[in-house]
Amino acid sequence: MDLTLVAVPYDLGREGVGSGRGPAAYLKGGAAEALRARGHDVEVVTARRSAPFGSELEAVLDVDAAVAALVAVAAADGRLPLVLAGNCNVTLGVRAGLLAAGVDGDPAQGRLTTIWLDAHGDFNTPETTATGYLDGMPLAMLTGRAFPETWVSLGGQPQSETLTLHAGGRDLDPAEADALAASRVTVVSGAEVRARGLGEALAPALDELAGHAGTGRPPAYLHVDIDVLDPSVAPAVGFPSLGGLTLAELLAALEMTGARFELRALSLTSFAPESAVGGSTLECGITVLAAAAEVAARLPAATRR
Repeated sequence: MDLTLVAVPYDLGREGVGSGRGPAAYLKGGAAEALRARGHDVEVVTARRSAPFGSELEAVLDVDAAVAALVAVAAADGRLPLVLAGNCNVTLGVRAGLLAAGVDGDPAQGRLTTIWLDAHGDFNTPETTATGYLDGMPLAMLTGRAFPETWVSLGGQPQSETLTLHAGGRDLDPAEADALAASRVTVVSGAEVRARGLGEALAPALDELAGHAGTGRPPAYLHVDIDVLDPSVAPAVGFPSLGGLTLAELLAALEMTGARFELRALSLTSFAPESAVGGSTLECGITVLAAAAEVAARLPAATRR
């Protein structure tokens, strides 16, 4: 499998601080070597902000434009983009890059879906947020609810809510939770996973999403915030929340996604290597990357181009 590891060393547009140190930690910890050891061809590229830091939003969109360009090249060449980033706002750049590469351009292949695994909703808007924290808004930005003008600068269209699934959430602001519940996003809460088991909770939701996207195995972009895992498994995150998935459950979710969709990109975020003993979180992240590569490798090469 041909893979492109895209390192995005930014935390809300600031380079090399907080969770922006995560991508370098993955690379230093042997992510590329682990994938090559499994027989994959791996190239490593880095997204860079093009202008001095102004505001958080401007810097985030600057970084996302760089991400979009790298993802577009990788996807157009039939490579699987594996994006290592500090924050979940990288998802805008990944989607823009996939759209630029034509991943959503063939109706016969189905519409591009986004599957979002995260302890947090990331669905705040400037109207609902209690703190103004920009990285509490990425899913709302992806779907055009927050800062819809971002899609003018990035190109492409927001992600349709009906083609979006959020799973594993367990730490949402009250107004954010209400907005997500009232949206057309398919939601599988962390509480539902704990009550019913992963398979019984997630499988029908994935089936519903695939039905919205079209026939066959439509393309999917999988976003994994590593804090979807329980902090007993992955403690080195900025905002840990109890009651998360086990690593086995996360890997099972990836397999369930691959059974229904053609995986076209993965992003992995929020590893903050200095926030706790980072070794287990590092190992979890590399395991997720390897599993994603194995799932995507089952897709015929001609389909990836």
